[in-house]
This record gives sequence, C-alpha cells and structure tokens, in this order.
Amino acid sequence: MADGSNLAALRRRTFLIEARPQADILLRVLGPFAVQGAQIVLMEAAQDAGRTSIRIEAAGIGTELAEHLVERLRAMPAVLGVGLGWRAMAG
Repeated sequence: MADGSNLAALRRRTFLIEARPQADILLRVLGPFAVQGAQIVLMEAAQDAGRTSIRIEAAGIGTELAEHLVERLRAMPAVLGVGLGWRAMAG
C-alpha cells in the first residue's frame, strides 16, 4: 500500500486547455509549466479553424501548484478555457 507521499508522486494532473488558434499558442501555454519546473509526461494538441485544444499531463504536481498553473493559463488572452483533473498511476 502506498503512503501519501508515494501517492502524490504517482498522481498526474491533466490540464485541458481551449485556446484561439495562434501560431505560437503551444509555446505560450507551455511557458508557465517550464517556469514552475513541472514535468510534462504527455502533451496532445489538435487545431481546427476556430480553436486549438491542448491536453497536458504533468507528474509530481501538488494541488497548490496545479491551481496556480490554472490561474496563469486562464489569465492568458488567447486561452478560452481551462479544465483540471487528475489520475493516479498504477504503482
């Protein structure tokens, strides 16, 4: 059985981001993750004429840092919306 510290290390935070389709939107969205030293383990992006959908999974992020990243992303003019979830990885 995992203790609380091991469980936090195994948890991945999932950020679902909808943004305006701009040439540099991926770089802009990834910026706050880099500044905070987040370990991105998965990134997917799809773009159509009206929006860019981005899914980012980051490992080892606590609740406070995840909420801070959501706030930073929502403050970006090109970002239309941000969702946050998590999932525990099999250990």
